[in-house]
Amino acid sequence: MLSNHQYFLSNSIEECCEKFYEWDFYGCSGTTPVLTNGEFYPDWSGGGSTCLADGKMPDYMISNQKWYLSTTLEKCCERHFYWDLNECLGTTAVGTDKWYVDYDDEKCVQDCSGASSCGGVANFWEELFSTKEQCCKAKLGWVPKCRFK
Repeated sequence: MLSNHQYFLSNSIEECCEKFYEWDFYGCSGTTPVLTNGEFYPDWSGGGSTCLADGKMPDYMISNQKWYLSTTLEKCCERHFYWDLNECLGTTAVGTDKWYVDYDDEKCVQDCSGASSCGGVANFWEELFSTKEQCCKAKLGWVPKCRFK
């Protein structure tokens, strides 16, 4: 090390950390990064679908702030949990009262909760129709009595 001291010695801790510990720069230098893209990040640690803003995001997220960090909870949820937006935002899903197919029962059901014609709130991938007849005609043409189930 002494024979090549110009390579191994640095003028500051930041210079040393950048040169030898780039993968853990903030841990090495004892500094806190500037969060330029917001403070909300996806929390995959608990198996849920949520974003947090507690300042405890993993280092790899800090290194790629443009992808992982967002300025609002809504933006974070839309980017990282688009398939489960209501859970991420902590809101309750409300149906549209339109119609979609329940392939298990071979019938069209309403996008709502409660009434007998309701099949629950539709998933984002379900195609919705204005009427039960449109749903039956478009999706269950092989079921003779789709409208009457």
